[in-house]
Amino acid sequence: MSLLGLRFRHCASRLQVLDYHHPDLAFEKVSALVTTHLPNQWFDAIARGQDPDDPYTVWELLHLDAVINLENWQGKFTRVGVSLVAEENQAYRILKQARQPAFNRVRHCLKIYRYWVFCVEPKYFPSDGEWVDILYSEIDRPNRESGCQSIIL
Repeated sequence: MSLLGLRFRHCASRLQVLDYHHPDLAFEKVSALVTTHLPNQWFDAIARGQDPDDPYTVWELLHLDAVINLENWQGKFTRVGVSLVAEENQAYRILKQARQPAFNRVRHCLKIYRYWVFCVEPKYFPSDGEWVDILYSEIDRPNRESGCQSIIL
């Protein structure tokens, strides 16, 4: 997990939107979905020496730094997968992979209905208040067909 991801998780935890303790996101369930729907990525990760029993390995394969649960203006809660990167080209590469049907199936099985890749320079990492504005303005926008989008900050 990247430093940006850790900073975001810490911020999301303070804002009380982090959603890692839901039963749908239990390691056993996520691991089973990844091995079933993304076997090539799973075996490549093991071949590279990553620990298959480490939850961070599974989240890294799904390009998830955090899972948050946000309420939109209509009062409906939506689970959002979040990835953070520092370079725009990396954001587009991750987004391209995340739009693949296998990744969509895994996210839908985990009831993650939106996936956002934030491109943010570490030096200009938003404050908690700025994150509130960013997250809630994004959740109130209509969901794209793929559920995936890149957000350049």
